[in-house]
Amino acid sequence: MPRYKLTIEYDGTNFSGWQVQPEARTVEGELEEAFSKVVQQPIDLIGQGRTDAGVHALGQIAHIDLPEGTDPDKLIFSANRIVSEEVFIHSIEEVTPAFHARFDATFREYEYQLISTYSPLNRTRSVLLPREYDSNLMHQAATLIKGEHDFAPFSKFNEDNYTTLCTVLDSEFEETKGLLIYRIRANRFLRNMVRRLVGTMIKIGEGKLSLTEFEAALSDPSYEIATQTAPANGLTLKKVHY
Repeated sequence: MPRYKLTIEYDGTNFSGWQVQPEARTVEGELEEAFSKVVQQPIDLIGQGRTDAGVHALGQIAHIDLPEGTDPDKLIFSANRIVSEEVFIHSIEEVTPAFHARFDATFREYEYQLISTYSPLNRTRSVLLPREYDSNLMHQAATLIKGEHDFAPFSKFNEDNYTTLCTVLDSEFEETKGLLIYRIRANRFLRNMVRRLVGTMIKIGEGKLSLTEFEAALSDPSYEIATQTAPANGLTLKKVHY
């Protein structure tokens, strides 16, 4: 069967994450149900990776194998009419049968949005900063994340991980119009990694944790550090590179 690569956007607010789970509403589950209705047979969707409950995506990538003779453009048109307004399939393109959305990905980009003043319009996409924080310290902390590190202290334990080493190419904060946006690009991410990094950098900005302690934990995974996990709603998967 021909294989196709999909680019998907979704608002994760009311989903229990990407991956199919029993008795839970998930993005993958909703898409598989829509595709199966259109082609009238079960369809398995393989994503590049999972996102947790409440996390959003602008460029989630997945692949599917479709029955011969399926018109991919008509499939996407019909599926977009079936899924909820919180999900939208932007594109579909045929790829080689060997393509794998997860294993062929080389880099992934995430963005975490923080706001200095509460905004009802941004409440599902942003997290409110503390009243007092030092953004310069947070900028310095972000710079320390670049390079290859063992991010075990900044992730949720997962026995399936073959390694906790990740290579971070970009890690920076950008301040603009009341927003403090953190952007990170890496070859791979561990579960809860971005949220724990952001939460811990907020602690640094508040003066509750030193840059020295943060750097020590990045250099030595056995170093005991009191990390903090930022809420899910500020996080968005921006892009996956192949």
